[in-house]
Amino acid sequence: MTRLRLTAILTALSGAVFLAKGLWIPLKAELAYGLMDRALAQQTAAKAAVRPWSWADFGVLGKLTIGEDVIHVLDRATSQALAFGAGRHEEYSANGPLVLSGHRDTHFSVLESTREGDPVAYETRGGSTLYRVTDTRIFDLREGVLLPPGPDQMMLITCWPFDGIDPDTPKRFIVLAETAGSVSGR
Repeated sequence: MTRLRLTAILTALSGAVFLAKGLWIPLKAELAYGLMDRALAQQTAAKAAVRPWSWADFGVLGKLTIGEDVIHVLDRATSQALAFGAGRHEEYSANGPLVLSGHRDTHFSVLESTREGDPVAYETRGGSTLYRVTDTRIFDLREGVLLPPGPDQMMLITCWPFDGIDPDTPKRFIVLAETAGSVSGR
Protein backbone atom coordinates (compact mmCIF):
# COMPACT_ATOMS: atom_id res chain seq x y z
CA MET A 1 0.00 0.00 0.00
CA THR A 2 1.39 3.36 -0.96
CA ARG A 3 1.95 6.08 1.54
CA LEU A 4 -0.59 8.32 -0.23
CA ARG A 5 -3.30 5.63 -0.08
CA LEU A 6 -2.63 4.99 3.63
CA THR A 7 -2.85 8.72 4.34
CA ALA A 8 -6.16 8.94 2.46
CA ILE A 9 -7.60 5.96 4.35
CA LEU A 10 -6.50 7.34 7.74
CA THR A 11 -7.88 10.78 6.84
CA ALA A 12 -11.23 9.26 5.83
CA LEU A 13 -11.39 7.19 9.04
CA SER A 14 -10.54 10.25 11.15
CA GLY A 15 -13.25 12.22 9.37
CA ALA A 16 -15.77 9.44 10.01
CA VAL A 17 -14.88 9.38 13.72
CA PHE A 18 -15.25 13.17 14.03
CA LEU A 19 -18.54 13.06 12.10
CA ALA A 20 -19.90 10.34 14.41
CA LYS A 21 -18.83 12.33 17.50
CA GLY A 22 -20.42 15.48 16.10
CA LEU A 23 -23.71 13.72 15.33
CA TRP A 24 -23.88 11.81 18.63
CA ILE A 25 -25.37 14.63 20.75
CA PRO A 26 -28.03 15.71 18.18
CA LEU A 27 -29.02 12.09 17.55
CA LYS A 28 -29.23 11.39 21.27
CA ALA A 29 -31.38 14.51 21.72
CA GLU A 30 -33.78 13.45 18.96
CA LEU A 31 -34.09 9.99 20.50
CA ALA A 32 -34.77 11.55 23.93
CA TYR A 33 -37.49 13.81 22.50
CA GLY A 34 -39.10 10.83 20.80
CA LEU A 35 -39.04 8.85 24.05
CA MET A 36 -40.52 11.80 25.94
CA ASP A 37 -43.34 12.10 23.37
CA ARG A 38 -44.02 8.38 23.80
CA ALA A 39 -44.06 8.73 27.62
CA LEU A 40 -46.55 11.60 27.34
CA ALA A 41 -48.81 9.44 25.16
CA GLN A 42 -48.61 6.59 27.70
CA GLN A 43 -49.86 8.57 30.67
CA THR A 44 -52.67 6.89 32.53
CA ALA A 45 -56.16 8.27 33.00
CA ALA A 46 -54.95 9.52 36.39
CA LYS A 47 -52.46 11.69 34.48
CA ALA A 48 -49.51 10.27 36.39
CA ALA A 49 -46.23 11.26 34.77
CA VAL A 50 -44.45 8.42 32.94
CA ARG A 51 -40.66 8.21 32.89
CA PRO A 52 -39.35 8.31 29.30
CA TRP A 53 -36.60 5.76 30.05
CA SER A 54 -35.94 3.54 33.03
CA TRP A 55 -33.09 5.56 34.54
CA ALA A 56 -34.71 8.98 34.11
CA ASP A 57 -35.36 10.81 37.39
CA PHE A 58 -38.35 12.62 35.90
CA GLY A 59 -41.65 12.04 34.14
CA VAL A 60 -43.25 13.99 31.31
CA LEU A 61 -46.28 16.14 32.19
CA GLY A 62 -46.95 17.90 28.90
CA LYS A 63 -45.68 20.44 26.38
CA LEU A 64 -45.34 24.18 26.48
CA THR A 65 -45.56 26.19 23.25
CA ILE A 66 -44.01 29.65 23.20
CA GLY A 67 -43.88 31.17 19.74
CA GLU A 68 -42.44 28.49 17.47
CA ASP A 69 -40.75 26.61 20.32
CA VAL A 70 -42.26 23.45 21.79
CA ILE A 71 -40.76 22.51 25.17
CA HIS A 72 -41.37 19.32 27.13
CA VAL A 73 -42.65 19.98 30.65
CA LEU A 74 -41.20 17.58 33.21
CA ASP A 75 -42.50 16.76 36.68
CA ARG A 76 -39.46 18.04 38.56
CA ALA A 77 -36.70 20.61 38.17
CA THR A 78 -33.64 18.41 38.80
CA SER A 79 -30.39 18.98 36.94
CA GLN A 80 -31.03 15.83 34.85
CA ALA A 81 -34.56 16.91 33.99
CA LEU A 82 -33.54 20.44 33.02
CA ALA A 83 -31.20 19.00 30.39
CA PHE A 84 -34.28 17.76 28.53
CA GLY A 85 -36.94 20.43 29.09
CA ALA A 86 -38.62 22.73 31.58
CA GLY A 87 -39.04 21.36 35.11
CA ARG A 88 -42.00 21.92 37.38
CA HIS A 89 -41.16 23.09 40.89
CA GLU A 90 -42.16 20.27 43.21
CA GLU A 91 -42.99 22.58 46.12
CA TYR A 92 -46.27 23.43 44.35
CA SER A 93 -48.99 20.80 44.27
CA ALA A 94 -50.20 19.38 40.99
CA ASN A 95 -53.36 21.46 41.37
CA GLY A 96 -51.49 24.62 42.33
CA PRO A 97 -49.92 27.26 40.14
CA LEU A 98 -47.66 26.16 37.30
CA VAL A 99 -44.10 27.22 38.15
CA LEU A 100 -41.45 26.05 35.67
CA SER A 101 -37.70 26.54 35.38
CA GLY A 102 -35.52 25.99 32.33
CA HIS A 103 -32.01 26.77 31.16
CA ARG A 104 -31.50 30.20 29.61
CA ASP A 105 -29.26 28.89 26.83
CA THR A 106 -31.44 25.99 25.69
CA HIS A 107 -35.14 25.40 26.29
CA PHE A 108 -35.96 28.79 27.86
CA SER A 109 -33.80 30.91 25.53
CA VAL A 110 -37.11 31.84 23.85
CA LEU A 111 -38.06 33.85 26.96
CA GLU A 112 -35.61 36.57 25.95
CA SER A 113 -37.97 37.65 23.14
CA THR A 114 -41.23 37.02 25.05
CA ARG A 115 -43.34 40.14 25.53
CA GLU A 116 -46.52 41.15 27.36
CA GLY A 117 -49.57 39.80 25.54
CA ASP A 118 -47.73 36.87 23.93
CA PRO A 119 -49.58 33.54 24.05
CA VAL A 120 -48.19 30.53 25.92
CA ALA A 121 -49.98 27.20 25.47
CA TYR A 122 -49.69 24.34 27.96
CA GLU A 123 -50.83 20.98 26.62
CA THR A 124 -51.27 17.80 28.62
CA ARG A 125 -53.04 14.51 27.91
CA GLY A 126 -56.04 16.03 29.71
CA GLY A 127 -56.33 19.11 27.49
CA SER A 128 -54.84 22.48 26.69
CA THR A 129 -54.72 25.78 28.53
CA LEU A 130 -53.91 29.06 26.85
CA TYR A 131 -52.09 31.70 28.87
CA ARG A 132 -51.18 35.30 28.01
CA VAL A 133 -47.98 36.91 29.25
CA THR A 134 -48.85 39.70 31.70
CA ASP A 135 -45.40 40.69 32.93
CA THR A 136 -41.68 40.06 32.56
CA ARG A 137 -39.13 41.13 35.13
CA ILE A 138 -35.67 40.53 36.50
CA PHE A 139 -35.48 39.30 40.08
CA ASP A 140 -32.37 39.20 42.25
CA LEU A 141 -32.43 36.25 44.67
CA ARG A 142 -30.27 38.21 47.11
CA GLU A 143 -33.09 40.73 47.61
CA GLY A 144 -35.73 38.41 49.02
CA VAL A 145 -38.04 35.54 48.28
CA LEU A 146 -39.95 35.12 45.05
CA LEU A 147 -43.67 35.02 45.79
CA PRO A 148 -45.64 32.22 44.09
CA PRO A 149 -48.13 33.09 41.38
CA GLY A 150 -51.90 32.83 41.84
CA PRO A 151 -53.83 29.66 41.00
CA ASP A 152 -54.72 30.82 37.46
CA GLN A 153 -51.21 31.98 36.67
CA MET A 154 -48.04 30.47 35.28
CA MET A 155 -44.50 31.53 36.21
CA LEU A 156 -41.53 30.73 33.98
CA ILE A 157 -38.07 31.19 35.50
CA THR A 158 -34.61 31.18 33.94
CA CYS A 159 -31.20 32.61 34.77
CA TRP A 160 -30.34 36.13 33.67
CA PRO A 161 -28.59 37.62 31.74
CA PHE A 162 -29.34 35.46 28.73
CA ASP A 163 -25.83 35.80 27.32
CA GLY A 164 -24.21 35.26 30.73
CA ILE A 165 -21.69 32.51 31.35
CA ASP A 166 -21.81 32.43 35.16
CA PRO A 167 -23.82 29.33 36.17
CA ASP A 168 -24.27 30.71 39.71
CA THR A 169 -25.87 34.03 38.80
CA PRO A 170 -28.28 35.27 41.49
CA LYS A 171 -30.52 37.00 38.95
CA ARG A 172 -33.56 35.39 37.35
CA PHE A 173 -35.69 36.41 34.40
CA ILE A 174 -39.35 35.87 35.31
CA VAL A 175 -42.30 35.58 32.95
CA LEU A 176 -45.78 35.77 34.47
CA ALA A 177 -48.80 34.65 32.45
CA GLU A 178 -52.51 34.36 33.26
CA THR A 179 -55.07 31.90 31.99
CA ALA A 180 -56.68 33.31 28.85
CA GLY A 181 -59.31 30.59 28.56
CA SER A 182 -59.49 27.90 25.93
CA VAL A 183 -59.31 24.93 28.27
CA SER A 184 -60.19 21.84 26.30
CA GLY A 185 -60.31 18.15 27.10
CA ARG A 186 -59.20 15.38 24.79
